[in-house]
Amino acid sequence: MLILPAIDLKNGCCVRLSQGEKEKVKVYDQDPLSVAASFLDSGAEMIHIVDLDGAFSGTITKNLEIVRRIVLELKALVEFGGGVRDEKTLELLLEIGVSRVILGTIAIENPKVLNLLAKKYAKHLAIGIDARDGMVATQGWEKTTEVEAISLAKQVKEIGIERVIYTDIAQDGMLQGPNLKMTQKLAQTSKLKITASGGIGKLDDISDLKALEKDGVDSCIIGKAIYEKRFTLTEAINVAK
Repeated sequence: MLILPAIDLKNGCCVRLSQGEKEKVKVYDQDPLSVAASFLDSGAEMIHIVDLDGAFSGTITKNLEIVRRIVLELKALVEFGGGVRDEKTLELLLEIGVSRVILGTIAIENPKVLNLLAKKYAKHLAIGIDARDGMVATQGWEKTTEVEAISLAKQVKEIGIERVIYTDIAQDGMLQGPNLKMTQKLAQTSKLKITASGGIGKLDDISDLKALEKDGVDSCIIGKAIYEKRFTLTEAINVAK
């Protein structure tokens, strides 16, 4: 299982939210570049970066310069999400060297564009399915839709995208464990590769997710637990292996 340490960017700083609420923000570091470097030193193979300002505004922000430096100066493999709503933005991210781009809101609000992007860039794309009580949330998690997470996952599979990053919003940032039941159900039903996100607070949570590898859950994102020093990234990677 691959461990992806997370960097959430807001106003140029590393932060974490609780349950995706922008009012519940905690700043952990004002130098994301040094955080990324420490992740790489600890053995990270890829870093998960989200532009929270972009997720809420729907546009790429000045945080993109930080992402560019992490990719170019640190030679890091990066998956990036937050505010990617059109092909121009997607192309810009790929040009600066982002390895994988996460699309979320566009999958619900503009499926025609998603279909077009999938035909051209499928191998570089993942769909972020962020769910509240099984229903997909968009626009930085501020809007809950009438679309079921499993239904969206099936649609994603049909258009040729191979990976979903699944986040249970109720668990995110709470350190109380991931939603194992829903993560497994999503993987088994969709037959997609699943990156689990949200809720990991102890090393046993990684072991629990690792037990789902046979279903297609091949990676997980860890953020707050590392920042809060519940365990080290090195310890997490060792458990995952």
